[in-house]
Amino acid sequence: MTAAEQREVPPVRRGARRAELVALASRLFRERGYHGVGMRTLAEAADMQAASLYHHFRNKEELLLEAIFVVDRDLIEDQLPILDGPGTHRARLARLVRAHVRHIAANRDAWWVASRELRALSPEKLDTVQVYRRRYQHRIAEHLADGVRAGEFDCPDPRLGTLAILDMLNGLNEWYDPAGRLTIGEIADRYAELIIRQLGP
Repeated sequence: MTAAEQREVPPVRRGARRAELVALASRLFRERGYHGVGMRTLAEAADMQAASLYHHFRNKEELLLEAIFVVDRDLIEDQLPILDGPGTHRARLARLVRAHVRHIAANRDAWWVASRELRALSPEKLDTVQVYRRRYQHRIAEHLADGVRAGEFDCPDPRLGTLAILDMLNGLNEWYDPAGRLTIGEIADRYAELIIRQLGP
């Protein structure tokens, strides 16, 4: 990640009420589409005056950005330290995979919005999101390359390997059902096992 890209990354913003509003907006965007939901509708669903909603968010696009940031900022800020933690390269990647899977299950609406409504963002805000995505991809590829040098992975193309891993993980949001055959913990463990097995020397 270049110094210029680092400057583009805004600080993580938190707050219980903002988080509630972002979760609500994510659900409505998923149910009706981004262009099918207005600020008045969002305010009514939150049981608040529109003016109060504007106190938290300047406009609907800012709400959309925050919903996408649940996936493309908060996930990444929380996940990347896993790869710098203790343990082998295999163990650290397995922990990251499990955390990624659990994040999808806990934030299904935001994941849907991040995959379906990304192009509704202005070019400037879209670029900000892409900075985070590139950062995540680059760090995982770097970890795979380090694991190859350590003799733990057999991955001749870490960049392509990273894209394959992320495609597998992110596809979970298309089919995961909380009432399905497997718990999210079981799915997380099996995904980790599958990915580590495929990368085994």
